[in-house]
Amino acid sequence: MTHGPDDEIPLPGGNVGGAVRVGDTVRRPTGPWTPAVHELLDFLAAAGLPRIPRVLGIDEQGREILTFLPGRVLDIGREALSDAQLRSAMRWLRDYHAVVAGFPRESRRWRFVERALRPGEIVCHHDSAMYNMAFDGDDLAGVFDWDVAGPGIPLDDVAIFAWNTAVLFPDADAAQVAQVLRTIADGYGDLDPHAVLDHVAVRMTDAADRIAAAQAAGDPGMLRLGTVGEPAATRARLVVLTGRLTELHAALDVG
Repeated sequence: MTHGPDDEIPLPGGNVGGAVRVGDTVRRPTGPWTPAVHELLDFLAAAGLPRIPRVLGIDEQGREILTFLPGRVLDIGREALSDAQLRSAMRWLRDYHAVVAGFPRESRRWRFVERALRPGEIVCHHDSAMYNMAFDGDDLAGVFDWDVAGPGIPLDDVAIFAWNTAVLFPDADAAQVAQVLRTIADGYGDLDPHAVLDHVAVRMTDAADRIAAAQAAGDPGMLRLGTVGEPAATRARLVVLTGRLTELHAALDVG
C-alpha cells in the first residue's frame, strides 16, 4: 500500500500510548510528564547522544511530534537478540547513563513521580527493552518510547532489559539464561551478572506496583496495559523467576 506524506500509519506495539507515523515523524499522546521528557530529550540531543528521537513540537491535536527512528524492531517472544545486538544495546545504555548524569537534578513531574533526583540517582529510560529498540543488522539504531522516564539508578535500566531478554521466559534453560545475563553485563562493562539477576526481581516488582498505582489513578496509558493483562502477567512471571534464583545464580557460576 502506498501512503501519502500526511497519512497516519499506526506503529506496532503501542500498548501504552498508541503512536502513529506521519512521514518522517512520530505522533504520540502527551501528559503532565511531557515537558520533563522533552527537556530530557533536548538535553541528550545537545550533548550529542545518538540514536534518540528529536523533539519537533506539538501538533494541532495536542500530540508530541518526534523524529522517526528507522531500523528493525525484533518481535519479542518470537525472535532473540544476537550477542552482537545485546552488546550494542548495552554500550549505548552505558553511554546514555554517562551523559544523563549531567542532567539538572531539581524536581520535575515525571509520569510516575514528581520529585528531585536523590543521591546516586539519574533519569532512567525505565523501559529500555528490546521492543523499544530498533536495530540495523547487529547495531542499535534507535531507542524510543521515553514517556516513562524518571528517577532511578542505572541498574534499573539494565534489569528491565534483562527481564525482556535473558528471563523473558523465566522457566527457560538455566545455562541459556546465564549466558545472556553474562553477555548483557559484559556489554555494559564493569557489571556483575549476579547483581543484574538479583535486581531484575526488585525492578520488576516496582514496575508492577507503579502500573497498578497508575491504573488506580486513572492513567489512560496504564489502563490500556490492563487490557493486555498487566501487571498481573508480570507478577506471575516474577513468581517463577524468584523460585529459580538459586538455580540461575548457580548457572552463572558455571560459566
